[in-house]
Amino acid sequence: MTLFKQIIIVLSIFQTVIFGAVMWFNFNSSNEYVKEQAYTDALHTANSLGLSISSVASEDDTSMAETMINSVFDSGYYEKITLEGMNKEILVEKVQEVIVADVPAWFVKNIKVETPVASSQIMLGWTPYGIISVQLNSGHAYRQLWTIFKEVLAVFIVASFIGFFCLQLILTIVLKPLKRVKEQAEAILESDFILQHDIPFTKELKNVVFAMNSMVKKVKEIFEKEADAVRRYHEILYQDTVTKMYNRRYFNIKLQEYLSSEAKNAQGALILVSLNDFERLKGKLGYQKSEAFIKEMASCITMAISNQKEYVSAKLSDTDFAILAPATSQSSFELLCEEINAMVKNLTKNYELNEKEHFINIGYAKYFAKSDSKELFSKADFALTSSKARGAFSINSFVEQAGDSQLVLGKEAWTQELKNAMDQKRFKLAYQNVVAIHTVASEFHSELFLRLEDYNGHLHNAGYFMPMVMELKLGAQLDHYVIQRAIEVLREKHFTCKAICINLGKDIFMQSNDWAWLEDSVEGFKKLGMEGLYFEMPSSLDMPIEILIKFSKYLRSFGYGFGIDNFAINSESLDAIQQINPDYIKIQASYMIDLFGNGLDAPNRSLGIITDSMEIKVIATNVENSTQKETLEKMGVKYIQGSFIAEPKIIG
Repeated sequence: MTLFKQIIIVLSIFQTVIFGAVMWFNFNSSNEYVKEQAYTDALHTANSLGLSISSVASEDDTSMAETMINSVFDSGYYEKITLEGMNKEILVEKVQEVIVADVPAWFVKNIKVETPVASSQIMLGWTPYGIISVQLNSGHAYRQLWTIFKEVLAVFIVASFIGFFCLQLILTIVLKPLKRVKEQAEAILESDFILQHDIPFTKELKNVVFAMNSMVKKVKEIFEKEADAVRRYHEILYQDTVTKMYNRRYFNIKLQEYLSSEAKNAQGALILVSLNDFERLKGKLGYQKSEAFIKEMASCITMAISNQKEYVSAKLSDTDFAILAPATSQSSFELLCEEINAMVKNLTKNYELNEKEHFINIGYAKYFAKSDSKELFSKADFALTSSKARGAFSINSFVEQAGDSQLVLGKEAWTQELKNAMDQKRFKLAYQNVVAIHTVASEFHSELFLRLEDYNGHLHNAGYFMPMVMELKLGAQLDHYVIQRAIEVLREKHFTCKAICINLGKDIFMQSNDWAWLEDSVEGFKKLGMEGLYFEMPSSLDMPIEILIKFSKYLRSFGYGFGIDNFAINSESLDAIQQINPDYIKIQASYMIDLFGNGLDAPNRSLGIITDSMEIKVIATNVENSTQKETLEKMGVKYIQGSFIAEPKIIG
């Protein structure tokens, strides 16, 4: 029970007791007043009637006295009028049964009203004649008390409601800072650091707010300090000091990641860009200007791929650059190379260089899922060598015959093939478990993958078809298929697990209909009794962060979770996890070992502080051998996934 409710209940009870006591005393006072009034009226009647009887009564005849008593009794509202002789004998007595109208029976039963009896002595001259006693009818008193009771009760109820409302208003204002303190504490769990600027006037609450603000500042400073430490270390390890581009080391890691990817990154091209003679350039421009030229040349390459978030560029040596371009279209590679050529040509003109002496050459080779990285570099180098043989600013591609495993289809044929595969359920679900590193039998979740079964019965992994799915804008439709199939296999008990994980693309969030359908699907998993459900998206996905924040909060409302796949240590990704606060992040094992497993404890500790403070699990993916597992275990990684544990298994 909240403090607000406790205070409200206590003060409401206190208020009720106070008002109830006031009401009781007021009612008792009214009761006494009614009795006094009844006695006064009865005494007045007794005196008047006594005087009237004394003027006409005789000791031998009581008829006149009885007539006068009858007259008064019938004309008034009396319960009893008695005329007694001096020897206590009853001379005349009139009694009327008490009938209380318009008053509830429970009121009459519980409220005892005894109207007082007023007496007056009757004298015949100097001789006492008798005593006249008058008692008013108590029904009249009950009616008066009932009217008073209703008025007092109405005032009590109105006053209680007004008092309760005022009390609630006052407490809301007074305790508002505590509510903001609660919001601050909850925000810290979401890695959102809120400072209170409205300081309460209550001294104790003011001290609490000051203390909370100080703590929030301290936690924010720690988080930012550790995030900055990881970011700086990442830059030192993977960034070229001159151009600020990625270096060969990082490029090789990303290349391995893309080649083993289950997403659209699994197909594309490796593009090599080479400046012909750096020594001649330095002789022409001098050291400083030649470095400035290299920086601007790097900027040209970076600018050319700036709209493609998943493209990776790097400086391999003083004169050589590389671009990893996930795409399926040959024309897209050609356009990119031509754009870089044109930008560097303009750059040589700006530096007043002879294009025949200072130029670049570009060569590229296509890659597919599971390609060998060394072989790919050899093909791209061969294409670059051929380009140099052709002359200045030439572009060349490595031409090879596509293997049997790679279908060569046009866009229309691919569209038909993908839609048929969904209709005929030739897209098969497969799963691979994320397990605890110490206890492989302890599963965290089972990640779902897609396999395409062609008409020959061969299964192809996602890297085979996902590039075309994305190019043909069928991503949302395929996400629908995966979710529906997952619900089907779970409902039909073809597959059981503790928790499942489903990868999503951005297309399903871009339309309101898809968003509503996705929410209904989450509810569908809940109705199935699914204990754990995770949706994950790659960190490189280019979409508004607000959508991911909204979706992750929606999942948490069902007790489910959200994760980020292929997490990279950079400013953008670190800012994203601070805002989204995912349940876990997945990092390539080779990348993690290269970044944190070199004997330096500080970077690994900094990442641990960030993730532990936000209760984010770190999962190492693509773990391929026991050496990697042992290294990750020493680094403190708790969850792993990869072929070393198990290859993806087909569900259906």
